Amino acid sequence: IDTAKIAAIMLGYPEASCEQLMQYQFFPEQSAPVVAINLTHGTGSETNHFGVAGIDEKNYKPAIGFEEMYPLYSIDDPNLMASLPLNQTRYVTLDALTHAIEAATAKGAGPFSKTLSIKSADLIFRYFPRILRDLNDREARYYLAFASMLAGISFDNGGLHLGHALEHPISAMKPGVPHGLGLAVLLPEVLDTIYPAAQEILDEILQPIRRTEAGIKTKAGIKEVIKQWLAEVGLATTMGDLGFEQEDVATLTDLVYTTPGIQYMLDSTPVAVSPETVARIFRNSLS
Repeated sequence: IDTAKIAAIMLGYPEASCEQLMQYQFFPEQSAPVVAINLTHGTGSETNHFGVAGIDEKNYKPAIGFEEMYPLYSIDDPNLMASLPLNQTRYVTLDALTHAIEAATAKGAGPFSKTLSIKSADLIFRYFPRILRDLNDREARYYLAFASMLAGISFDNGGLHLGHALEHPISAMKPGVPHGLGLAVLLPEVLDTIYPAAQEILDEILQPIRRTEAGIKTKAGIKEVIKQWLAEVGLATTMGDLGFEQEDVATLTDLVYTTPGIQYMLDSTPVAVSPETVARIFRNSLS
């Protein structure tokens, strides 16, 4: 869908290049109409005005957002998502959850985005384990698609921040890393970093996974809570598992600050973010 949005703009600007568009070197004022037929329950791209594409020779994975990028209309049909394999099901669902979390905790978050995010996360925590047990569970697919749609609308309003800002360089340097998996390896450290500034809303969003099987609220820290949940859904992975080493931290940190479109996500983070903050999150996510 992102590719279609970008191509729809480029049809009206034959003298320009996609690289120029992705680096904000020109600002479109028109687009061909796009009908988005969604095939995953993750990106939320069918609902919003954002798009992502890679510039491989620079290890850039920029995000752009223009009003002209809204689809004319969209279709979310869970029957079209029924063939998603197990790992892709994991990765796209984690992407949707991260959209919900970031949209609710961004500086631009308001009652609308927070309400959508809380509902989205609740549905994901409820139906994600079900779909992992049975990939043919159409009811679970339906509600995960609904949750992804809600999260897409939420971050269209509230914005994204730290997790996505740091993940884009990961999957830019290693294009074989699925976006959702890259988000998963960063999520514990990202939540730990933003928790002091977003405790109330994060506690509300994560309440469904803070309770033990006996219904008792766990006293574990947020990092431990999310790590345990990630392990339960088969996403206990580290950056080291993805092939990154300590020597890559400086390059990744530099890409966070040089990739077009990422600075706005850093600016949306509810805590102050410095290069030292970014490097620490990468280092701590290696193992």
